Amino acid sequence: MKHNVIAVDLGASSGRIISSTLEDEKLELKEQFRFSNQPINITNSLYWDYLKIFQEIKYGLAIAQRDLEKIQSLSVDTWGVDYGFVGHDGNLLATPHSYRDTRVKKYEDDLHEISTPREMFNETGVQPSLINSNYQLFADMKLHPYLQDEISHIMFMPNLVEYFFSGKVSNEFTIASTSGLLDGKSRELSTETLDQLGLKKEWFGDISKGGKVLGNILPAIATEMHLDPDIQIINGIGHDTGAAVYSLPMKKDEAKNSAFISCGTWSIVGQQTDEPVITSDAYEAGLTNEGCIDGSNRLLKNITGLWIVQELQKEWSFKGEMVEFGEMVKEAEQANHIGSYINPNAACFSEPSDMEERIIEFLKQTNQTLPETRGELLLIVFESLALSYHQTIVELEKATNESIDTIYMFGGGTKNSLLVQLTANFCQTNVVIGPTEASVLGNVLSQYKTLGLIKNEDDRINILNNSFESKCVTPQNLNSINLDERTRDFENILHNYEVE
Repeated sequence: MKHNVIAVDLGASSGRIISSTLEDEKLELKEQFRFSNQPINITNSLYWDYLKIFQEIKYGLAIAQRDLEKIQSLSVDTWGVDYGFVGHDGNLLATPHSYRDTRVKKYEDDLHEISTPREMFNETGVQPSLINSNYQLFADMKLHPYLQDEISHIMFMPNLVEYFFSGKVSNEFTIASTSGLLDGKSRELSTETLDQLGLKKEWFGDISKGGKVLGNILPAIATEMHLDPDIQIINGIGHDTGAAVYSLPMKKDEAKNSAFISCGTWSIVGQQTDEPVITSDAYEAGLTNEGCIDGSNRLLKNITGLWIVQELQKEWSFKGEMVEFGEMVKEAEQANHIGSYINPNAACFSEPSDMEERIIEFLKQTNQTLPETRGELLLIVFESLALSYHQTIVELEKATNESIDTIYMFGGGTKNSLLVQLTANFCQTNVVIGPTEASVLGNVLSQYKTLGLIKNEDDRINILNNSFESKCVTPQNLNSINLDERTRDFENILHNYEVE
């Protein structure tokens, strides 16, 4: 029997409706619909166009219904930290802000007077950042005091979208774990943090774990879009990276000696742990703690990733040079190593436009050799990313007292064979290339688990092994280079250039 489910996969630039068909312990994915999901700038504030998101998902579901005939369920995964306010009448009180909105900066010092960044980390296990929900909510309460009387519920983005389709209020653990609102030890809402921010615990409800059926799709939506009224809305894995980690063919006993790298616009380097790691080593390294579907932990660091390369491509296209990513990799492979590096997390690389100029300026400021070709420029970026991964792996090993012998790498960046090989080389570790559609895959697997079609870890891994082939990239012989010297040179660049 075929079991069809829908993953609504929302990213910070696009949204997708992906169907999954499970039959005979093998699943197949199919993209049914894709739409743009850019934040909207109005009067210097950034918002998510939730009405467009809702309408586009409905349209995509109608397309999927015609293709599949029968849909059992859907679930939503998104980026972290953002949320919406629901009033006592069940409607949104305000358009949800994007995490890149600048309103928070005005209130940063006020919040730090109440709780210092180190105190926040000690309480929640989450690295302080202006994009985090706790910072955003503090700013919202300062800007709009009337919300105290008007809010009935606060839901994070995936649960808010599921609310639009089910009418059921929910919040899920993996997405809530990105907020800076959970107690680092109990993994429940932190009463201390909520009190400091002026928030009420009842606004968030219970934080669910492990998957939950919210109910059937609202009858009005089923009628409007000619959908099966029995489609179930599932609160599965709300956070896209949490979903991606669930897609790895890795058993629980392998996790302590394995790391993962989500390689895309952002690079997320991390490791699964039984409990949050809230130590001085973790804090000083910039590591943060987020949740997994089973209630365990992801210890990780966010690194500016292929955003830099994407901006270079866009910049060159404006100049009339259309350089495909495959061509970029070839040019970098043919280039000479010139011993220069950038710090991908430097503030100058977080902003759009003039990326090539920013790289050159960084190299000048750090007294490094300048590239003479486009290939050399790209090789600097790719080597710097791989060395950043290596540095974070070392920090993870120190924080957990566990050695890492395997890296699972997934996401669109795994199509960059040079970056994958550099990662294996610099980390001197086997790199297993996971699915490109890792977040979608974790989303649908969580639905099958909630529906009782996946009963244990063996079932999940059997389905993954039956459905996808894994490729292992091994480190090359590095006798021709001095890896210790490269690592030392890269770390000197990091220490000598302040990340704002």
